[in-house]
Order: sequence, then structure tokens, then C-alpha cells
Amino acid sequence: MPGGLSGDQPYEAALSDPRSAVATVSAALRDADGPPAEQLTSYQRGLGRAQLQLRPDDTAALEGAHALSRTVRLCLTGGTDVSPACEGSCRWS
Repeated sequence: MPGGLSGDQPYEAALSDPRSAVATVSAALRDADGPPAEQLTSYQRGLGRAQLQLRPDDTAALEGAHALSRTVRLCLTGGTDVSPACEGSCRWS
């Protein structure tokens, strides 16, 4: 529907990005314990909040959701100190 929620591509992409990151975090949580599991759980909560705050006309929330999703993915793929949200090394083993 033109002009409706499903018609706004940036909004749809912003909804999809955190959902995908949550799925990645959930998969990583299966094998995590201790501080890595706590950080992953924190990311899961943050991604959930980002999803709830998304509005089609709120570009800051859209950009924030994408940024958090990128941060989580970088941390999970072995990036280090990619943002303050990583709180130190993101390399978990």
C-alpha cells in the first residue's frame, strides 16, 4: 500500500536489520556463558528496544537500529572495540 508502513523501504529495512541481528545473537547465545553471554543478552535487549522505537518518520531511530545491528555483527565476527557498546574486546571464545 503506497504511503503505508509496508511501503516505506528504509523503515522495512530498519525493521529487518535488528531482527536478523537478534537471530544471530540468539544462535551465539546457545554456546556462550559467563561475560560473553551477558554481553550477548545485553545486545538482545538493546536490539529489542531499537525495534520498539522504530517509526517510519524517525530517521534517528532508523539510523540507530542499523548502527546497533552493525555493531553486534562486527562484534560477533571478531571485531574489537568497534563501538563503546562493545565494552572492550568483542572476541569471544
